[in-house]
Amino acid sequence: MYDFEEERVKQFLREHAAKRVAIQLPNGLKPYADKFVATVKDAGAEAIVLAGSCYGACDIADEMAILAKCDTLIHYGHADMGLPTRLPTLYVEARMLLDPSSALEQAVEEMEEKRVGLATTVQHLGYLQRASHVLRSKGIEPIIGGHGARAKYDGQILGCDLSCARSIADRVDNFVYIGTGLFHPLGISITTGKEVVIVNPISNSFEKLSSSREQFMLDRKAMISRASACDKFGILVSIKPGQFRPELASRLASEFRRSGRIAEVLVMDEIIPEGLEDFRGFEAFVCTACPRIAIDDADRFNRPILNPFEAMVIIGRESFKPYKFDEIV
Repeated sequence: MYDFEEERVKQFLREHAAKRVAIQLPNGLKPYADKFVATVKDAGAEAIVLAGSCYGACDIADEMAILAKCDTLIHYGHADMGLPTRLPTLYVEARMLLDPSSALEQAVEEMEEKRVGLATTVQHLGYLQRASHVLRSKGIEPIIGGHGARAKYDGQILGCDLSCARSIADRVDNFVYIGTGLFHPLGISITTGKEVVIVNPISNSFEKLSSSREQFMLDRKAMISRASACDKFGILVSIKPGQFRPELASRLASEFRRSGRIAEVLVMDEIIPEGLEDFRGFEAFVCTACPRIAIDDADRFNRPILNPFEAMVIIGRESFKPYKFDEIV
């Protein structure tokens, strides 16, 4: 299902005369850990699997690798975000080997639009040009936006960087998102105001986002309403390299205090519900780390959790509409 680029990994390890290699994996690729270990061993090196969190290239574990006395790091599942690392690092993007053309052809039959924006995550980028060909064959003009500061490729969407969609919003009638899940297409739709058709290569199906977008807005409005009744806020900061926004957290804490509320900054490694359970003095939280935490993981927290935009809505510095996705810039 994935291209793990075994020969490229071995070549990288040989070039760096690697002896002890750290392997970092997101949850979805952890079942393949034995395969990655075998690749490292085939290159004549010792493999050390870093079993902690891995939410993206923003969560690069070079410091952990150094503590484990490794001399190189292989990071699987994400594209290089350009963050500096303290030891040689190879990003293996784990591109999916599933062609979305069949599902896209099904979707095209229900499209009346003439200009369509194409966007996807790094796993499906290899099929953007093929998707463009399918659209052109049906008389639809595909448009792929340039990448933002955190994304590496044109057409690539990150939860924290929606630039490629925003840059072409005024040139397209709607968007086609190739991939799975709702978080990324929701970001595209809310940021651009356009309908998004989700083309899923794994299930070989498609769906329109409309109803999910409406439910999302209701859910976030309810979350803001719950938090508005609270007086004590914890402003969460992650020390993960690409999520670290202490200045934003300090500004938000000051804004809350000026509004007559209590707010304190909490610095953590991984922001998870279990890490906040003992902080019973806080009635609600604001997450300045990965934008997905307050959205995708909201149901896991037993207290309201907001993103920075939603916090400003409570304070009265922003209006709920137009809603703004949190992006790290």
